Amino acid sequence: MSITSAARAVPLLLAAACAGNPAPSGFLPSPKEAVRDLYGGWIEVTVPAAGHDGRVAGELIAASADSVWILPDTGRGTVAVATGAVKEGRLVRYRSDAGAVAGYSTLGVISTLSNGYFLIFTAPAWIITGVVASSAESGAPIRRAPPLTWAELSAYARFPEGLPPGIDLAEIRPKPGARKAAASNP
Repeated sequence: MSITSAARAVPLLLAAACAGNPAPSGFLPSPKEAVRDLYGGWIEVTVPAAGHDGRVAGELIAASADSVWILPDTGRGTVAVATGAVKEGRLVRYRSDAGAVAGYSTLGVISTLSNGYFLIFTAPAWIITGVVASSAESGAPIRRAPPLTWAELSAYARFPEGLPPGIDLAEIRPKPGARKAAASNP
């Protein structure tokens, strides 16, 4: 394996690190911050409407067996969606560290240059392991309904025990910087 072949592995590792995070850049906390974050995760729900699938995306405010409340990225107030109408829900709780895993794996591939002829075994091992580890890490913060129930996803909501009695949905404000993050993420 030459330096050129090792360099070709880098895009593979970086591509594996980019697996489908729908949240706007800057919205999600790091894994360490997520345990103390008072806001809900980023959710996208797909709802069949008029012959095509519609999408509602934003912060998960609350979820119950029959409804899910989302503060959309448009900032126009909380939306209630009947869970029976939801075709699919995808929630992301925190930023994955897939980029760091890909970076370490890339360094591992480059380090195989010192292995001489054994590099034909060690470089592919680093590449395969790096792609698998980056893929696993990028999917770690993602939860889906189904197979999870809405009650299970409610643990990642701003109000995990359900909407408080008497709350005015129009008074719920987005996470600071959320609209700015959504506007900068096309």
